Amino acid sequence: MTVIQSIFLGLLQGLTEFLPISSSGHLMLAEKLFDVQAGLFFDVMLHLGTLFAVVISMRHSLWETIRHPIKSKKFIYLVVASIPTFALALLVKLFVPEGVMQLLLPVGFALTMILIILSDRLSKPRLRLEQTGWLPIVITGVTQGVAVFPGLSRSGTTISTMKLFGINASDAAEFSFLLSIPVILASAAGVGLEALTTPVTIPPWYCIVIGIVAAFVSGLVSVYMVMRAVKTKSWIWFAIYLLIPLTISLITL
Repeated sequence: MTVIQSIFLGLLQGLTEFLPISSSGHLMLAEKLFDVQAGLFFDVMLHLGTLFAVVISMRHSLWETIRHPIKSKKFIYLVVASIPTFALALLVKLFVPEGVMQLLLPVGFALTMILIILSDRLSKPRLRLEQTGWLPIVITGVTQGVAVFPGLSRSGTTISTMKLFGINASDAAEFSFLLSIPVILASAAGVGLEALTTPVTIPPWYCIVIGIVAAFVSGLVSVYMVMRAVKTKSWIWFAIYLLIPLTISLITL
């Protein structure tokens, strides 16, 4: 692995992890178009970079949630939403072949576009997160679990789902980012365990460090971009952008 490749993969991972455009879909396209593969160990390291990014950017909300885990409704919501997420992700991992996942890439991009457009046009955000009931939280966890399919954006599905249930866009985005923390940790742990049972190629240490820094910086930028987009009502532009990877995936697959 070269320094340029580590920077490219780090920037791509960080940006697409939180923007509603699907990190798994973009990484799959990058592998096909540029013949660049991160490898299991490097993939875990990039996930750590994006984890640092969301922890730093959401530190105030995260600290308040951790300080009062029993009283905090947000903490309970995170636990409840994570249960269907992990259950569905495990089922997909066990029973859906990798070849099928690749074929579904254009479908995932298309569904993300539809969700973003629907949430932009039909949502009437009037509720704070703490004012919502259990059903929107459970459904959000389900959609996050389904978003394990490539092309279907995790942040795009969760934020759009909450907006459609009438939750304030800023609260929806913040909760989506907090909800990504257990997902990123579980993903990194899963890939790490897989790496322990298979031969692993470890890139040069400086490529690893550069990749982590690139993922961290671009992750911070993407969190800021999403928060700004939901506040300035420019959410729809992400759906317009998705026409590009959707077209490329239809051509290359």
